[in-house]
Amino acid sequence: MRCLVKLRSTQRQSYTSAYHIKLQGLLYQILAEAGYEFVHEENPFKFVTFSNIFPPTDMNEGDRRTWLVASPHEHLIQKFSETIADYDTVSVGEHRYAVEYTSEFELTPEEHAAVETGTPIVVRIPAARCESYGIDAEYDDVYWRLEHPTEAFQEEIEQNLATKYRQYYDRDPPERPYFTDLAPKKEVAIPLHYDDGVVQTIGTTWELQYDCHTRAEHRLMRLAYSAGLGELNTTGFGFINNA
Repeated sequence: MRCLVKLRSTQRQSYTSAYHIKLQGLLYQILAEAGYEFVHEENPFKFVTFSNIFPPTDMNEGDRRTWLVASPHEHLIQKFSETIADYDTVSVGEHRYAVEYTSEFELTPEEHAAVETGTPIVVRIPAARCESYGIDAEYDDVYWRLEHPTEAFQEEIEQNLATKYRQYYDRDPPERPYFTDLAPKKEVAIPLHYDDGVVQTIGTTWELQYDCHTRAEHRLMRLAYSAGLGELNTTGFGFINNA
């Protein structure tokens, strides 16, 4: 399920791509006020993700923007929507927005369709698995990049999605593969600004095709829409939309 938040810029402000930690902070603040402060401590998956504030361009006062927050927990999205709707304004770092309205909706997987990344997908491959993909590992893990085999990316995101499915539904995931075609678009490097330093994060954007022939495959793709693909979903990565 998704919450659409309509915002209006209260000042002239420049868009920054290094928004993730500040926007995550706003997400956790609203969730805490909505009674979901425990989400911050859940591990390994928190089952909530979000888009960037889009369109990602500089703003004049009065310009309108949109933010999407998604989770398979429908009640969480409903409470989030109710809570942020009570705000007159919200802050994301130095950015200021008036909250105009919110609404909730569901994306329903089709029998055959394509999705595209609203935010880059992050995949970190442990060094122990890099050799099987023909990837040289200088550190404990390696960010998947466009120079690496597509098969490694597909294996990692499908394994990640299968693990999410097993944890959320408490049942075995459907058989793989989950995606029938994968078309990479762009590689991006994004700095994550934490209190104790900056972490350079590598992500990639994609268009992915899928088929849903069974109820289990339908559940799996609903989870992909609402929980994100790859890693760092609660930091705003791996958010997908219909292509």
